[in-house]
Amino acid sequence: MKVTVRDNKILKTIDPQVLGEYLQTNGWHNEGLFYERAWIWHKNSDEGELFEIKQPVTHNFDDYGVVMGDMIKELEQVEKRSQLEILSDLITSLNNTEIQGFVVKVDRQAGEKIGKVTMMGFVVGKLQKISLELPENDWILALKAYQERIPVTCGGDFVKEGGYFVVKNLRNFALMAEEVGK
Repeated sequence: MKVTVRDNKILKTIDPQVLGEYLQTNGWHNEGLFYERAWIWHKNSDEGELFEIKQPVTHNFDDYGVVMGDMIKELEQVEKRSQLEILSDLITSLNNTEIQGFVVKVDRQAGEKIGKVTMMGFVVGKLQKISLELPENDWILALKAYQERIPVTCGGDFVKEGGYFVVKNLRNFALMAEEVGK
């Protein structure tokens, strides 16, 4: 099944600088600035076909999401990867989002009221490590979820730091309802 990414809200979250770093890392060559509005990148496919991507200098224009959608379609063709995989590599933050997953690590120092939790969950279609800090009541739920392998859900702002996401403005940390009674 081939997925086409059309969520304008998510596409608008792609940072132009992150896109440039992604292109450089993946073998694209920066050919220069086009009318002070976009960087031009080229790459030859394995078959020798020349591809071109325009990286906007800024994201402050109305159809930025449309431009990012077109760019992801081009990357899908050149890299022979799904649009979700590419988008997952480009996303650095998701505001006001809810994620489901499993707690894989819990840590709280004796006497501390805040505990650190690591969970695994799907962020834009890709399994990701997610780090969060929980107050005591939520940490107790996380410990139960960890020990009994109960899935959890939480909302907040997800920000990529290094190779994983950190939850800011955490809200609604809970055990998955259908699993609680088991």
